[in-house]
Amino acid sequence: MLLFSEYLRDLLQAKKMTVSALSRLSGVERTALSKALAGQRVLPYDSLSSIIYHLRLTPAEGQRLRVYYDAQFEKEGIRRARELVGRLFVDLAELDFVTPAFEESQLLMDLTQYAAQRSIFSGVTNVQPLLRMVLTQELTRDDAQIALTVPPTDTFLIGELLRRYLDGRMNGEVRQIIAFDASGTAEDISLHNLECFCRILPICLLSRRTYHPYYYYDNTVAARYTDPFPYFLVTHSCVVCLSEDGEQAMLLQGADQVNCYRRHFQNLCSRCYNLIQYTTDPVEILASYDGCTDHDGFYMVMEQPCFGRFYDEAVIAAHLRSNLPFQDRLAQVARKRFAKLRTATRFYTLFSREGLERFSASGALDDFPTAFVAPFSPEERRWLMTALAEHIRSGDIVGRIFSQGVFPDYLSMTTSQRSGIGFFTTERFPLQRGFCSVQLREPNLCRAFHQWLLHLPVCEGVLSRDETAAVLEELARTLT
Repeated sequence: MLLFSEYLRDLLQAKKMTVSALSRLSGVERTALSKALAGQRVLPYDSLSSIIYHLRLTPAEGQRLRVYYDAQFEKEGIRRARELVGRLFVDLAELDFVTPAFEESQLLMDLTQYAAQRSIFSGVTNVQPLLRMVLTQELTRDDAQIALTVPPTDTFLIGELLRRYLDGRMNGEVRQIIAFDASGTAEDISLHNLECFCRILPICLLSRRTYHPYYYYDNTVAARYTDPFPYFLVTHSCVVCLSEDGEQAMLLQGADQVNCYRRHFQNLCSRCYNLIQYTTDPVEILASYDGCTDHDGFYMVMEQPCFGRFYDEAVIAAHLRSNLPFQDRLAQVARKRFAKLRTATRFYTLFSREGLERFSASGALDDFPTAFVAPFSPEERRWLMTALAEHIRSGDIVGRIFSQGVFPDYLSMTTSQRSGIGFFTTERFPLQRGFCSVQLREPNLCRAFHQWLLHLPVCEGVLSRDETAAVLEELARTLT
C-alpha cells in the first residue's frame, strides 16, 4: 500500500501542481506540505478537505487520500495483515488447475533401500528427498494416513501437499497440528498465525475434505527447543522427526516407534482445536452463510454481487426448485437468511465486472446451482441490478467492482465482526462437483480477513460508488 506522502506526491504530479501553488490555494503552510511529502510530518486532519478541493480530486481519489492519511496512525501489523490476505487471494486467483503434462516418476527403490543404515539426514538436499519419498510411499496405500506437525517456517511439506492435491494424487487422510503464537495483545493480529493459515487455506479448498488442520496456542513458537527434533511426520511405516529449521531429520522405522508417535499425535489432537469445519450439504451451506453474518451487518466478496437485500418471500418461493428432497429445510433457512439481509444496517457486496456480466447474461447464481435455484428472468435481472445501483448511490449498500485477479472467480467469502468467516467454492470451482464451505472461527484470523474486506472498497483498482452504480445501470439497460 502506498504511503500518504507517496500518494500525495503522485496526485500533485498528475494534477501538474507545485507544492507552492497548493500551499497558496489551500492555505496549508508550504513547509508543512514539504515535510509531509518527505514523510517527516503529519498534516492536520482539517487540512485534508482544502487539499482535496484545490487538487480537484474525484470522490474516489479523495476517499483514497483519507484512507492513506488514516493509515499513518495504523499499526504496522494491521497493514501487513491486509497485504498477506490480499496476496493469498491473488495467489488463489492465479492457481493453475490444468492437468500436469507428466506424472512424477515411480520410485526406483523403497524407503528401506534408500535409507540403508542411515537414521540421521542432514541438509535440505537430503531431508527433502526423504520427505518426498515417505509421502510417495504412503500414498500408494488405499488406506493412506499422514499425521504431521511441521516447523513454523516450513514451506516444503505444505508445498508438496498442495502440488499433490492439484495433481489429483492425494487419496488419503492428512491431519496436521499447527502451533499458533499466543504472544501479543488480543487486539493485535498475529502475522505468524496468519501466514500459517494463508499457507494451508489452498489445501483446505483443494483436498475434498481430506485435510484436517488443528491448532493450539504456544508462547514459545519462536524459541529453540531442547529437543533437537521437536516436529514429526507419521505414516503407516515410519516416523520422520524434524528439527526446528527443517534441515535435520531422523528416520524411525520400528513398528513400536510408529505406534508410539501415532498415539502421541492422537493425544495431542485431543487437546487441540479444530481450525476449520467443512460443510457440503446444501442446506448447511446456506445456514453457514447465515452463521457468518452479523445481525446488523453483512459483508461478502465474490465474482457476482449479492442481491439478497431484495429477496422477499415471493422471490424465494418463485426461485427455489420445488422438487428437491430438502426443499422445505432449504426454504426455511433461506427465509431466515434473507430476512436478516433485508434489515442489516451495514451491507457490503464486492464483486467483479466479469461476474456481473455473467449474471446479466444468464441470470444464474455462481454460489448456488441452477438445480437448486432457478435463474432470474431478464426482467428480474434488470430490476435487481437497477435496485442495487440505487442503493449503492444512496449509500444504503457498500457495493464496489474490483479488478479481475483481486479475488478468485471460484470462491465467495462472507466475513463478520463476531461470528466467524466462511469460504465457499462456487459453480466455477474446477476440481470437484458440488459445493463445499470452509468455516473459520479463530478470532485473530477472522479479524484479519474482515478488515481486509472492509478496506477493499478504497483499494487501488476498485471502482468508486458512482462508477460501480453506472456499470450496473449500463448492463441493466441492455436487458430492456
